[in-house]
Amino acid sequence: MAPHLSPQLRERIVAWRYEHGKSAREIAELADCSERTIYDILRLHRDFGQTSNPFARQNARPRSLELDDIHYIYSILEANPGLYIDEIQQQLHSTTSSIVMNANLNKLQSITAGQIVCRVSAIGHCMQG
Repeated sequence: MAPHLSPQLRERIVAWRYEHGKSAREIAELADCSERTIYDILRLHRDFGQTSNPFARQNARPRSLELDDIHYIYSILEANPGLYIDEIQQQLHSTTSSIVMNANLNKLQSITAGQIVCRVSAIGHCMQG
């Protein structure tokens, strides 16, 4: 499987080959990847008309906390640093309709918002630092 290259670079690889007539070795040097990767991308383009496999499964689950959600959590904690995780969940859901599990909030090991450093622990409370 080809390493993760940006979609723009993958398209550029195809252009280098078919529009500029460069060899796989030259393209590999330009793209800073292996010749095998170049051949894989060119094969995908030949077989599917695109530079990524349309049938590949996504390896990871989609993010449950988007950047906007994290910014909102910062603002909630800045206004009220003593909130419990379930209270953060309720406010986030009522405002943004996001449903976030406790485990995802626990992953936010430290949140800094202004003067507040919040360490979300297993018991689910925050302390002002």
